[in-house]
Amino acid sequence: MSYFNVFPCDKNLEVLSHNLKEKYGYQHTKVLQKPVDADYEPLPWFTYPAIEYLAQLDLSSKTIFEWGSGNSSLFLARRCKQITSIESNKEWYEYCNQKLLPNQKILFREELEFVEAIDESPSKFDLIIIDSLRRGECAKKAIKHLNSGGLIILDNSDWHPNTSAFLKDSCNLLEVDMHGFGPINDYSWTTSLFFHRDFNFFSRENKQPTISKAGIEQISKHDYIQ
Repeated sequence: MSYFNVFPCDKNLEVLSHNLKEKYGYQHTKVLQKPVDADYEPLPWFTYPAIEYLAQLDLSSKTIFEWGSGNSSLFLARRCKQITSIESNKEWYEYCNQKLLPNQKILFREELEFVEAIDESPSKFDLIIIDSLRRGECAKKAIKHLNSGGLIILDNSDWHPNTSAFLKDSCNLLEVDMHGFGPINDYSWTTSLFFHRDFNFFSRENKQPTISKAGIEQISKHDYIQ
């Protein structure tokens, strides 16, 4: 019997569409043109695999620096110790500045001062996000301000192969590419995570991985270690 007779293609697509729209909140993001989840809570504008990985990490003791600001800032501020975001769009900066949480700071910097803004901090950061202007230059700054055991995230890394190569090869970071769909866009892209070799983040739960948004919650009968 054909696979397609057992699982009609149109039914598969219907279930797939439902999972994406309802469980991941993709329908909300298309209507609002903002990255949100199924409960309208803010999400980073990363691929869904990258978002789900970040969501399972315990960031409560971590400090974060972010080139760019928006829903990612809110998502992370609810989870981390402190986050500093740099924004170059004055209108967007003023909008985001109205929604700050106590552990959140957003700084406005013109493009010429944008990259160097991280130098204003006397301390290094556990997590650095590169998701705005001049990403190659930001990467060179990021590695100098990353704590041992930390993590750098480069969004749209498939469009920035030279920046990715620099972080992986020149900086000796471990690259993990999270390909997939994400909020708003109707195409897939890549959010890459660059881990320090002594990466020291822990999971929020007592197990990892957690069940994904559209996953099947079950334990295999073969899941045992002798």
